[in-house]
Amino acid sequence: MNRRALILNELGLNPQWIRHAVLQTLSTQVTAAPAELSPIEVVAPAHLTAAPQPTPTEPVTIQRERKSTKAAAAHRLLQQNREAADPNNKTLSSEEIRHIDARSERIAELSWEELRVEIAGCTACPRSQQRQQAVFATGAIEAKLLIVSDAPSKVEEQHNLAIFGPSQRMLNQMLVSLGEEQLQNSLITNAVKCHGSRNPNTEEIKACAPLLQRQIALLKPTAILAIGQSAAESVLNTSAPIRELRQLNQQCQNIPTIVTYHPSYLQRNVHDKAKTWQDLLRLKKIFQ
Repeated sequence: MNRRALILNELGLNPQWIRHAVLQTLSTQVTAAPAELSPIEVVAPAHLTAAPQPTPTEPVTIQRERKSTKAAAAHRLLQQNREAADPNNKTLSSEEIRHIDARSERIAELSWEELRVEIAGCTACPRSQQRQQAVFATGAIEAKLLIVSDAPSKVEEQHNLAIFGPSQRMLNQMLVSLGEEQLQNSLITNAVKCHGSRNPNTEEIKACAPLLQRQIALLKPTAILAIGQSAAESVLNTSAPIRELRQLNQQCQNIPTIVTYHPSYLQRNVHDKAKTWQDLLRLKKIFQ
């Protein structure tokens, strides 16, 4: 096994997870590592956890403030788009609130098969009029790890899979980095069960929330991994952005919950892969 393969093997990573420039630097520094330590123990943490170095002409504080401002503006825009796209953005009457509460109480008593039927016939939000089928979940109902993704894409709906394509392949790589058993011992579901022509708005997330919460109660997983903004909002009942949630100790139904970025986001923003790796390491500790 060559040095590059050794590095990847010790990290449990696919080449997609580390840039070639980092690998080259790791290989150069391996020879200088103390004999009593693994080369990865010496070199990898600095490259995977250290913050990017600032440019000589711009202080770190200015860079951080600029990134934080951009991220906050993007999150506000997302919330505004959700509200603008929601035709039912209104104050609920007491009768409507009672109906919602009664639905939640009924769903909280369903078995796995009853819940499957409930999701297949759900008409609680306008997305039900656009779908071909609602996506229930992918994986075993005895799984110890529950992965919650956002709403299914059109292709995912067609294949009746909670996640599919390049995102599925990257998620598999993420799970393999936790250990082969996690790849085989996970259940993947969606925060919103139906495909739509846009990202889910708050009302649609709330309409699906009782279904997701019942899945969690029935599964009783050891840990929950929420990937994506809609997933985090549904699992934790908060609209806070992922950047504020991912490093906090979260729980849902007294189950440790880790929030991180969705694989489709990571494919467009490779610089955040190191942050996701940190989140996966925190998840791995739960199973140790």
